[in-house]
Amino acid sequence: MPANGRGRRFREMRGAAVLIALAIMAVACAAPAGAFAREELSLACRSGARLAALAWGDARAPVRVLALHGWMDNAASFEALAPALAHGCRVVALDLPGHGRSPHAACSAEYSAVEHAFSAYDALDALGWLAPVPDAAGDGDGSGLVDGATPAPRAFSLLGHSLGGGIACLLASALPEQVRRLALVEGFGPLARPPEAFAAQLRDSLRKRHAAATGEHGPRERTYSTLDEAAAARVNGAKRLPGKQFMSMGAARVLAERGTVHVDAPGGGGARALRFSHDRRLAHPNAQAFHEEQILNVLAAVSCPTMLVQARHGWPRPEPGFGERVRAMQPGLLTVVDLPEGSHYAHLDEETAAAVQRAIGPFLLEEDEG
Repeated sequence: MPANGRGRRFREMRGAAVLIALAIMAVACAAPAGAFAREELSLACRSGARLAALAWGDARAPVRVLALHGWMDNAASFEALAPALAHGCRVVALDLPGHGRSPHAACSAEYSAVEHAFSAYDALDALGWLAPVPDAAGDGDGSGLVDGATPAPRAFSLLGHSLGGGIACLLASALPEQVRRLALVEGFGPLARPPEAFAAQLRDSLRKRHAAATGEHGPRERTYSTLDEAAAARVNGAKRLPGKQFMSMGAARVLAERGTVHVDAPGGGGARALRFSHDRRLAHPNAQAFHEEQILNVLAAVSCPTMLVQARHGWPRPEPGFGERVRAMQPGLLTVVDLPEGSHYAHLDEETAAAVQRAIGPFLLEEDEG
């Protein structure tokens, strides 16, 4: 897709920084398996929430990246990207509430983009990556300080895929003084709904939310005999998404391995089966959604260098909406990388993951001006 508007431009990164970053990425690809072992984290947040996460790289690395996955996915979404990034970064990938191994939200809660943004903020606080933020009265709130450490301004970067990209945009706009870089894969702001759809969406949300709260979930959740059978269900689900989307069996297996739990098979007899662990309420509509004007305001408030990687057969980007989002960004901040192939899971599919690595790795490791 050709460049469109002042906010979108293809620029060459500074030569020295790129050479260093590419060298780091080359070492990463050649490193023996396990050089940076994956860690399983359980983040005890000060809000009382507990969030599961995966981590790669040295916890003392100067470049810190919080990775946010897509709808009904989990932290394993970054299994292809994070090990390479780990040679220069500390990467922490969350299981958002209701996904992966994180607990489901309370019956009174919704899985909105704003609630997910709060959970990500909660995780940043638990990690000690937040600096004190002045409130409206000019006082610091003291959040995010652990072991007496005070992170410097713009202390972390955000990496988001799909829904996670929308959440990352919300955080970057709300914390402009803290987010160093913003890397987006197939997700450029939250999904928008037209204002005239509000009443119907509210009605549907109230009905389904009440049914879930009273135990009227409907048919029993499907079970699968094997991991491959569960992965095949993910592959088939990707084909039903808008456009010509697809997911490789390898990518689906990675997501299914973290996103399923063992249960008793139907019919008894002691047999075991698998079912997906995500909360079925993720499929319910939220009572409220963003209007496009609000999303444009969010993007205009982003003040850090931003990279958007999008695949040829990824999520549809209809005009004029996509161009308006691009133009909403502050001049010179946005770099768009159009992959000649791939689909919505380009960062995890075997045939395109390396191309996403080559774009995002140097971008996240590049030194900032000044």
